[in-house]
Amino acid sequence: MRGLLLAIGVLVLLEACTASSTRRSEISDEELLSGSALDPSFAVSAPVISIDDAFALDDEMQEFVRQIRDVGGDSSMKVIHLLQAMKQRGLFSLEYNEALTHTVSGTFHEHRGNCLSFTMLFIALAREAGLHARYQLVDVPPQWNLDSDLVVIANHVNAVINSRTDKDFVIDFNKANFHGDFVTHKIDDAYAAALFYTNLGAEAMLRRDYPESFTLLREAVHARADVAPPWVNLGVLYGRQGLYDYAEAAYLRALQIAPQERSALANLAGIYEAMGDTERAAEYRERVRRYQDINPYYHYARAQKAYREALYEDTLAELRRAIRLRSDESVFYALQGQAFTALGRDVEAAKSFARASESQRQESLVRTEAKASSAPGRLPHPSYTTGNAVFQPARPDVLVQLPDDKN
Repeated sequence: MRGLLLAIGVLVLLEACTASSTRRSEISDEELLSGSALDPSFAVSAPVISIDDAFALDDEMQEFVRQIRDVGGDSSMKVIHLLQAMKQRGLFSLEYNEALTHTVSGTFHEHRGNCLSFTMLFIALAREAGLHARYQLVDVPPQWNLDSDLVVIANHVNAVINSRTDKDFVIDFNKANFHGDFVTHKIDDAYAAALFYTNLGAEAMLRRDYPESFTLLREAVHARADVAPPWVNLGVLYGRQGLYDYAEAAYLRALQIAPQERSALANLAGIYEAMGDTERAAEYRERVRRYQDINPYYHYARAQKAYREALYEDTLAELRRAIRLRSDESVFYALQGQAFTALGRDVEAAKSFARASESQRQESLVRTEAKASSAPGRLPHPSYTTGNAVFQPARPDVLVQLPDDKN
């Protein structure tokens, strides 16, 4: 999926601007979750791992943490010791896969997973070490994967450690994709469990294993019913089975939870088109168009797709639109440089790469200043890096941040 932050897998057909729907479905939540309208094969699927097992530490992991738990000092020292122990264990030399959500023990032993997997692992280890660790959603800019008829919109999650000094430590396993000024939301364990099953359900849907996807998404709703993404993904699943009234009901349920859930709004446009409600479909498609026109990351996704298809002039055209909307994003200029190189326009390529490097340097300065201003000298070394290659998706490094303001 080429560098997406698949933390909460929301599968959508399009992306739209904010709006609300006044329609109500006669299909109940219970009927949506029963699967009675689906093929009987959906009733036969592999057992779902329990949430206790998914988040549990085995004996080896508990022994690993014991040395950290016995360390004296405040929370900051325990955080540092835990991160150093994880680094020595090789947990930063890992295979980062946006589309692989692992259990806590699976991530620990296999060294593979996505940002949710590694955040789950860190929080489980931190709690075992006596630290007060919580999950945090991060409102990163949306990213699209346009490789297939399913579009993946990726979000991000990290960890927060509450310390006795009244400062929060942010532990993020994707330093390159985290900015200190992103809006964040603390979430509880039930919410994290819903995200875990939603991710697994999204991954199963990408494999076209719809019975397993349905079972996992239903488990996500059972974990916490007031989380919108599993309802959106259920809508996608029902829509792919041709059950448009059920898909509509799932999307409307998501909008009851989050009236500005863009993926649900966008998918409703396709559903109403399929149901013959052309007037309502046109209304939603116009909202989709307006949102796409003003979203630089949508144009960037289209530029990436054009580049992979060797349509370099189209790549540059989409990137010009993206840069007009946001001129400080380093990845835009990096891809522009690659397109210019492919066209043999080396002078322009060099300028683009220079601009990409400068933008990335400015991004790094902003993060450094945010960390320095919050607690100067608090941590001896605020980040542990695994040597990410510039402009390439790579293994995550770890950002430790002490923000000024608590959320």
